[in-house]
Amino acid sequence: MKPTKIINIAADFTDAPGARYKSDGPFSGEAFYEKLLLPAYIETVRDNGLLLVDLDDTWGYASSFISGSFGKLSQKYGAADVLKHIKFKSDDSPALILKVENEIRNPIKNK
Repeated sequence: MKPTKIINIAADFTDAPGARYKSDGPFSGEAFYEKLLLPAYIETVRDNGLLLVDLDDTWGYASSFISGSFGKLSQKYGAADVLKHIKFKSDDSPALILKVENEIRNPIKNK
């Protein structure tokens, strides 16, 4: 299936993703979840589409950012539904895709 919506984290959010919570500093996983990821996911599911998340062109991702955004989405909607509607792209680090998908399948329980 061709993506119906694309989020390029570096272009649409920041090239320097931060930690888990907004209280931890700017560009947190929580801020990304609230500002971009959750609205895009809801729209994609509503349209029975596919969201492509481009992970490239950043300085890297803290595990807390991944947990605070993609893990939180998985906790709310379930891994099967999230992975049905979201695909990832990372030419810079293909292993990062596995890391994010693993977090979705096995989310760390947040406070």
